[in-house]
Amino acid sequence: MEDHKKQMDKMVLMITQIGDSICQTIDRDNPDEVLGKLQELASLQGTASYCLAIAKQLHNSKIASLLVSGFYKDYNATDRKLIFLEVAKEEVFYLNLIERYVANISHSIESLRSILSFKKHELEQSKYQTT
Repeated sequence: MEDHKKQMDKMVLMITQIGDSICQTIDRDNPDEVLGKLQELASLQGTASYCLAIAKQLHNSKIASLLVSGFYKDYNATDRKLIFLEVAKEEVFYLNLIERYVANISHSIESLRSILSFKKHELEQSKYQTT
């Protein structure tokens, strides 16, 4: 159980850092900042995927330990599910949070790529305009 706690603490730290990084704002009119943020998010994507795998593992481990304990064997499946959700609420919370972060990173990457593409198009069009 101590290993579970250490893994949980490590995962929570990584998820917090990912969340902090996602929340940082940039000037979307500055192509250098957009490119920098795009590179940062691409790097974070791997870490977030790793955290997602750890969160699923910790959640499944917690549920398995509850099932194996035998304490809940006299409850029906619906009651057990509700009890397990409550007992494993911290694991469920971080699992849901990192799933949302992974989705946010993917969408943000696509958004930043679109912004860069638009900026590139604007730059190409400005070459042909006379003042």
